[in-house]
Amino acid sequence: MVKFIRFDFPLRQDERINDVWSQISSIRHDVYADELQQYEPNTERQMQDPGKHFIACVEDGQLMGYISLNPPSKQPFRLTTYFSEEDLSKSVFALCEDPSSTTFEVRALTVSSTHRGTNLSFHLMRHALEFVVEHGGTDIVAMGHTDVLELYEKNGMTVFRDVGVQHGQTVYCPMHLKAETAMRKFAEKIQDSREFEKTGQEDNEDVCYHGGQSWDASKFDFEVRDSLIVADVLDSPFPPCPEVLELLGGQLERCCQESPPTQCEELIQTIAEVRDVPARHVAVSSGSSSLMFSLLPQLLNDQSRVLLLSPMYGEYSHILEHVIGCHITYFVLQDKDGFTIHPKDLISQAKEHDAVIFVNPNSPTGVYCDSMLDIVKQIGQSATPSSKCKMIWIDETYINYVPTATSLEPSTSSVPELIVCKSMSKCYALSGLRVAYAVGQQMVKLRKFIPPWAVSLPGQLAAVAALRNEAYYSAQYAMIHRERAKMQARLEMLGFRVFPSVANYLLTYLPADSGYTSTAFVEDCRAEGLFVRDAQNMGISLPRNAVRFAIRTEEENEQMLEIISALLSTASSSSD
Repeated sequence: MVKFIRFDFPLRQDERINDVWSQISSIRHDVYADELQQYEPNTERQMQDPGKHFIACVEDGQLMGYISLNPPSKQPFRLTTYFSEEDLSKSVFALCEDPSSTTFEVRALTVSSTHRGTNLSFHLMRHALEFVVEHGGTDIVAMGHTDVLELYEKNGMTVFRDVGVQHGQTVYCPMHLKAETAMRKFAEKIQDSREFEKTGQEDNEDVCYHGGQSWDASKFDFEVRDSLIVADVLDSPFPPCPEVLELLGGQLERCCQESPPTQCEELIQTIAEVRDVPARHVAVSSGSSSLMFSLLPQLLNDQSRVLLLSPMYGEYSHILEHVIGCHITYFVLQDKDGFTIHPKDLISQAKEHDAVIFVNPNSPTGVYCDSMLDIVKQIGQSATPSSKCKMIWIDETYINYVPTATSLEPSTSSVPELIVCKSMSKCYALSGLRVAYAVGQQMVKLRKFIPPWAVSLPGQLAAVAALRNEAYYSAQYAMIHRERAKMQARLEMLGFRVFPSVANYLLTYLPADSGYTSTAFVEDCRAEGLFVRDAQNMGISLPRNAVRFAIRTEEENEQMLEIISALLSTASSSSD
């Protein structure tokens, strides 16, 4: 299995890291002494890299390649020993926002001869980009030899070919990369790179990665499930309203035996009444994913240009890219802004696309945008003829958690481009019954693409009862808000960076001094019966230490915190 390992020099006492370091020294000698003849060979056939930060790609213990970085504090950089101060100030440093405090140097990017011709150099550069952004960097400078300058240019570097120097048998040129610009420019390739690392294969078009790994541990043994804390999916920790349980319990045999209403007529009518929308504008199906897979291919094609938020629920990008083949642009939300939307920039970009898809409140960030209606009114083609936007899809799955929020469902009657999608899984505790609906003028024509009996009989019965018992659920949401506030405070005391949320989850960054990546942390949690979500693959701007926690019951939250505290304590002890 391919793994990317981060470490710093001087090395800590770690047998695995020391073995990787020995292989780095060996591959450096092979490349820079034997192949490029930049240095004289030595009898030990070892050549250490004097960089500070290292990212190594290892498969089954064997080094495939690595990249080393020097932070601003390690200046003067390696470049200064090869190029004059005048040449650097006129070339790479002239493009840097702050050469002295936010500029990093890629000291070396080296791939073993057996792994060249693959996409490994891009995977390594992606990791370097993320590392720089995580540590407040804005710019990257480097030097590359002439044989591979096209490769660096392909990966976004600006190469100053007219400023070359010879060292040994090799000619080098200085190079520059703007970190966040490159993150946006190569957004799709970066996401593919992350998916490749999660699956270990380049072609990962079959499914979108979700949580729910606890089923692998428990199967259908519910005694085992009772011993687990399932906080990697956002299922409600509270039960459905009593009316739902009473109804299903009293008619369980008939729910198993009888076919449901073919077109979910009563459920649709109930949604229309409760949400104050025309029944003809409502379509229902077995969960929001079912609606997405049924409707989006009818609304978009492989020529469509679609704007998505990032980070955001990953099923949308999966369908657009792998099922439909759309051209995707990501509107990247930054942690320094609390992942909030800048409406002016969003509106400007949205009007240049055929469609936009937003999740509000957003997952995994937990941020609610209260200006979404104003944004929608300005980007639809019917109201703004200069706009190219013909579809605005808003996923409001978590909006019921926000007591002051205003759903855009009623606005669909006046905005023909608008479609509002709402799952009843998370806010109504019906995840296992799979019920969701979409509202919009286009449902009149789109309903025919949803198969008959799309929602089971228990699903229809439960959804109708739940929609008519809002008071019960409002009380449950208040409990979630109290538990979320307690969880946030406790995680912050443990050193987490926690982003405020309005729903039943918290996006966090692991404590910087823990030594954990999100992948390693999730694995260690799983060994303790705690399942949490590795969030690094949920958005372009999310670092390798991003973890999302679902809010569970008070008892489960306490158990969760005990496990987390113990793991961090163990990690701290092992690094001392």
